Amino acid sequence: MDDIAELVARGMDFGMDITMLSFIKSAFTNLPYPPAATAAPLSGAVPPRAPDGVDRISRLPGSILRDIVSRLPVKDAGRTTVLSKRWRRVWHTTPLVLVDAHLLPRGSIGTGRRRQSHFGAEAEQRVLTDAVSTVLTTHPGPFRCVYLLGTPMETHRDELALWLQHLAAKAVQELFFINRARTTDNKAHLPATLFRCTFLTKLYIGFWLFPETATLPRTVAFPYLRELGLFCLVMKEEDLTFVLDKCPVLEKLLIDGGRWPVCLRVRSHSLRLVEAHFSLRLPESHQKSLWNTLHTWRGSCCGKLGVGMPLVSATCPPRSRLAMLRSCAETKASPNTIVPSVQMLALQVKLGTRIEARMLPSFLRCFPNVETLYIQSENDDYKFWGPQLTGTGKLNLKFWKEAGPIECVQRHIKKVVLREFHGTRSELDFLKFIAEHAQVLEKMVIVLTHGHSPSDPIGANLRAKMASAKWANACCELTIFQTPFHVEGTAWCYLSAFDLSNPDPFDVSKCLDGKCQSH
Repeated sequence: MDDIAELVARGMDFGMDITMLSFIKSAFTNLPYPPAATAAPLSGAVPPRAPDGVDRISRLPGSILRDIVSRLPVKDAGRTTVLSKRWRRVWHTTPLVLVDAHLLPRGSIGTGRRRQSHFGAEAEQRVLTDAVSTVLTTHPGPFRCVYLLGTPMETHRDELALWLQHLAAKAVQELFFINRARTTDNKAHLPATLFRCTFLTKLYIGFWLFPETATLPRTVAFPYLRELGLFCLVMKEEDLTFVLDKCPVLEKLLIDGGRWPVCLRVRSHSLRLVEAHFSLRLPESHQKSLWNTLHTWRGSCCGKLGVGMPLVSATCPPRSRLAMLRSCAETKASPNTIVPSVQMLALQVKLGTRIEARMLPSFLRCFPNVETLYIQSENDDYKFWGPQLTGTGKLNLKFWKEAGPIECVQRHIKKVVLREFHGTRSELDFLKFIAEHAQVLEKMVIVLTHGHSPSDPIGANLRAKMASAKWANACCELTIFQTPFHVEGTAWCYLSAFDLSNPDPFDVSKCLDGKCQSH
């Protein structure tokens, strides 16, 4: 991912504004890693040739050689053609991995350059688009995986049309097609030719105006598509419905910053996981200028989830296991908002901000069968709007007790993890409330925020406070950890949450030196 990260770092070189750069960074962060990388840590461990001078690698079966070439960056894969006639045939019959970042001039990677002349940026952009066109034209296909992330498509429409024609004709299997727009109000239209790529199993597209699906033939479909990622698309609700209807085996759906009305409905009989990240601006009359939310749910029984003013509803087949939410609004439990199948819930909330703390009991009542609860405590010093005028009274233990009974807390929660613990009274009162009401709680884990350790005053005060609590389950284990992250901030891993094989994507113990090791 180093070369892709370099594309992000050089966003300003291509005239990208600050807002767009932040959106691009978010999109790149959530992209799965490509199956080929320029880093080759084992290359130095292999001797340049066997002692007897025999080339045993070239004698391997063709299927193994094709597998080797398919794992190489496209430049290195192309260089194998000079080894021998046999290697030339291998390259032409191998499903390639094409990552446009791997085609950047090697001298420009890792040089630390952040600004260059407009002429230099345009010249480098032309080199990159020409290199992509050459690969797509000369290789007969199929293409195993293609990452096209570094081109502002609005100014390269001819190349865009050519690329999609080749990708459709050469049976691309995984396509990551991000328009490197300079501003958020770009007018680049996603060509309908994309719907001719019928062999796709993964598709990630971003920063496009979605085509009018009403004009598309009813026969278009993605019969093999199992994973779909949508980043900051301008599309209508009926367009999303159309796409989902054309993906009969779709299992995973990612929506990051969709630019459509805030009412989002997802209906699919095959979906097992939906992950959605939104940043939406609401009217001033709501007294909230920014509403951020992250939802991830896996599941199977029909359910609707209401989050404040926007309504997010999902209809999926049985066994929901996980939900992740962030909101500054309030949702009340009702037959339309209760999701009884969710067993793992993660919330990001400011426990010291009344409007958010008041929302928390309402959210928890929407998930009566939660067994594992993650809370990331946001810093109350950072506020998105003015004074909290809703309600009166202090945020203390009495506040939580007066919130009324919460079924999941009293009867089902077995594990609570609170991350980014700052040592505030509001956090301590919340933890004490959980300890005194969670009758089947087996484990409480506190992860201190950056700069604190279990042995410092914050850790000592925490242990003293919890020792004075009248635990509903006297056998519950309390554990205090130091955060593995080097800076204060979110510890959620979106790639990990998008992995169906991961039983607990919120477990920061899988992080090493502040980096997630789960993918």
